[in-house]
Parts: sequence; C-alpha cells; structure tokens
Amino acid sequence: MNIKQMLEKTAGEASQKDAIVLGSYRITYGELNEASNKVANALIGLGVEKGDHVAILVSSGPEWAVNYFGVVKAGGISVLLSSMLKAPELVSLLRDSDATILITKKNFSQMLSPALSSIPLLKHVVEIDRDFYKRMVNSSLSTSPTIDMKDDDETAIIYTSGVLGKQKGVVHTHASLMRTPPIVSSSIQRRGEDVIVDLAPFFYLFGLCHVLFGSIIKGCTVIVIPRFTPRAVLKAVEKERGTILFGVPAMYNALASLRDETIKRYDLRSLRVAVTSGAKSSLRFMELLENKFNLTLCEVYGLTELEAVSVSTIDKHKLGTVGKPICDLKIVDDSGNEVSQGKAGEALFKVPWAMRGYYKATDLTAQVFKDDWFHTGDLVRMDEDGYLEYMEKKSFIIVTPSGLKISPWEVEDVLLTHPCVAEAAYVGVNDKYGGQIPTAFIVPKEGQDVSVEEITDFCSESLADFKLPKQIKLVASIPKTGSGKVYRQRLRESG
Repeated sequence: MNIKQMLEKTAGEASQKDAIVLGSYRITYGELNEASNKVANALIGLGVEKGDHVAILVSSGPEWAVNYFGVVKAGGISVLLSSMLKAPELVSLLRDSDATILITKKNFSQMLSPALSSIPLLKHVVEIDRDFYKRMVNSSLSTSPTIDMKDDDETAIIYTSGVLGKQKGVVHTHASLMRTPPIVSSSIQRRGEDVIVDLAPFFYLFGLCHVLFGSIIKGCTVIVIPRFTPRAVLKAVEKERGTILFGVPAMYNALASLRDETIKRYDLRSLRVAVTSGAKSSLRFMELLENKFNLTLCEVYGLTELEAVSVSTIDKHKLGTVGKPICDLKIVDDSGNEVSQGKAGEALFKVPWAMRGYYKATDLTAQVFKDDWFHTGDLVRMDEDGYLEYMEKKSFIIVTPSGLKISPWEVEDVLLTHPCVAEAAYVGVNDKYGGQIPTAFIVPKEGQDVSVEEITDFCSESLADFKLPKQIKLVASIPKTGSGKVYRQRLRESG
C-alpha cells in the first residue's frame, strides 16, 4: 500500500469521522481526501509532473495535511520544511532540494522574498492564504488524479542534521515510510476509537509517520497542539477526551513537574498512553508522569534515515529503555568490534525500510552505510533482558583534558532532581584552545531563586569530581531544535 492508497482506504471507510482538529478547524477523512484531490489537480494544472520536488512550508495542522497529500497524489516528491527555521536556513534548503514549487503562507513568503529570485529552479510560490490559491483549488476536480504510483517510488525529502551534524535531505519512498507505523501502533495498542493529542509537528518524521500515518491507518482523530504548554495539553485532553499523547521528553518533563492540584482540575481519565521519541528520557520524570497521569509511557527509538528501530510495548515496557529492537542490531566499540552485553557502544542497524540515501550526497550516504549496516553515531547499551537503552550521540559526549568521558544525560538527570530546576542541559562548550569546558545551563523554576554555588554543592553530593560542571549558567530558556530536542550544538558554540 502506498501513501495515497492509505488515505483513500480510510476515507472510504470513515468519511464522516474527524481526521485532524486544530482549535475550531476540524476536517473529516472524507473532506481531507477530497480537498487533497483538488490540490493535486491544481498542482498538475501548474505543471507538476511525477517526480517534481514540491516544498511545503506550513505550520502543522489540517492545512498542512491537505497540501501534503495533494503533493503525494500529484506524484510529486514532497520537501518537508520546518516552520521553525530562519530565512537563511530555509533558502539554503530550497536551493539544495531543487524544489520547483513552494507551498506556503504569506508570512513565510514575505520573510523569504528577498532571496526567492536567487533560487534557480523555483518556478512558483503558492500562498495558501491568498485568493489565487483558493480560486485555483476550488476550480479543480475533486476526483483523484490517475498517476501511476508504485510503493518503491521516491516520495519525500526530509531534512535532518542527525547523524553527521549538518543539514542533509533524507530521501524516502512510499514503502520505507509505511513500514513501521503499523508496528508502533501495535506496540501502543492504538485503536480506531483513539483520540491522539499531538505535540510533534507533521514535518518531522516522528510526527509524519507515527502520529499522522499511524492514526490514518487506524482511522483515529488527531488533535494538534500548535504551541506546547502543559495547560494547553490538559485542556485538549479534557475537551476532546484524548487517549494517547505524542511528544518529546522535554514536554513530558514539564507535564510531570505540574503540581498535583493543577492536574486534578482537569478530567484526564480518558488518557492511557504517552509516546515519546527524539531524545534521552529521564527515568525519574517518566516515572512521575506515569504515576501522576495514570498512564503508560512508551518510547520509540528511530532516526530520520531509518524510521523506527526499537519500540516499547504497553505489555512489556521498561522505563529507562527504548524497548526491544525490531530489526537487526549490532553494538560496536570504536574499533568496530561487537561489545559484550551491558557494555556501551555505537548502534549499527540493518533494516529493510532504510532511506534511499541523502539527496545529492552519495559520499555522505557512503559514510553512514557500510556493508548494509547503518552507523548511527548513537551510544546505546543492551541490558540482560534484551531491552535497549539509548544514551547519547557520540558527538555530544564530553571528553575531559585527562581523557575521561562524561555522558550529558547523567549530569542532567542529577540537575533535574533539584527542586528549583525546571530545565537543564550539560554540554562541552568550545574554548579558544580547541578544548571543551563542561558547562551546565539551567532554567530555574518560575518564582524560584537558585544560586550557582547552591547548584555546585548539590552536584558535588551526587557526581564524581570529573563530572562536575566547570561552568554553571543560569538562563531564561534553553534553545531547542524544531523537534523539541536540546540544541546542543548551539549551546556548545555559545561560549
């Protein structure tokens, strides 16, 4: 089954059911299917042919989905752009992706307008909040265009800085994107009657595959939270009778930190599962989350290049791990030798649903694929029961002048237990001599005062001397990537 067939099947079976909700904007599966047909035919009218690259720069929600599926049905290859990026970043990706059409809104096109003429292959900028778009779509046929579409056709370019630390386009086919959503749905026991409360944008692979695709396959309703706040989540769960949350660890940390009296103001009895991905979770906060909200937390470990590779299940989940691998895995040391059970090493995966490669970057593709094994750059450890623990990107391990290695999450986990700390990030800030200064960035809880000396003394009680921060910086916020991860590279360069 390809992506077009996935939507059409559910629209045929549950046409009147709400598919996606954003505030007062609700769209049913039948409406989503018909509206995306109109967009597809309008794009074909603009000259889009099978295999053309069409960029989408729209915030997550019903409009995003309508235009995304329109691109798919027109046979285009969607270029998924984060609405959280700045103009220079977006212009660079538009050039790199060879997009011929950009689907966006006025605010984004105005931001990009000084540079749009310098993007050589870009022929059309289609603003979905202009009259031209509305007239074009309204005058288009609502029947599905007849495009020859195969499961192994390329369908998406998704940009990531993951493994190699630089933005690159990950090319996926229909088949590679469709393989793991059913596996994750089975693991979390997603059912057609579930209401998904979504904190993960559709333009990231976690949101696209495991929120959107996984929900469409089952016929669930997706409630989009456009801007995360703990109270926005609680209100949505109560109002829509939400049953499953999708988000990243930092969001769940914030929810777990809510006072019990705040949580009790809302009727959250419908909630049963929370799904997380994208970063190392704090065992302490995840235990708090489960206990305070009476739910089960399941973790999904995946990469933009590979999709999901290890998944927790409701029946056999183990907090602090990302469940058990769903594909071939090797854990190796720096020399490429497999490590013994319980030892940390780099995760190498062999999966049949891997990306086709990095767009226009065969050399980079060759760096990560060796003998069909994908080298993740992630440090992991397998416990005695076969559960996998994700630890950290190898590139973010802090190395002391004496050669000792510090994993950031170990220190962050300690910092987060301080009663005055809301958020914490621990990175090796670059110094002028080419070394690293272990630095803790701390966001105090609202209304709480905490001193550098107090944090230093607190850390000394729980951490070995070599792991102690050499700098502590109290900050108003910690930069995040668009997908909600701590932006470690930016912090590293901030010194």
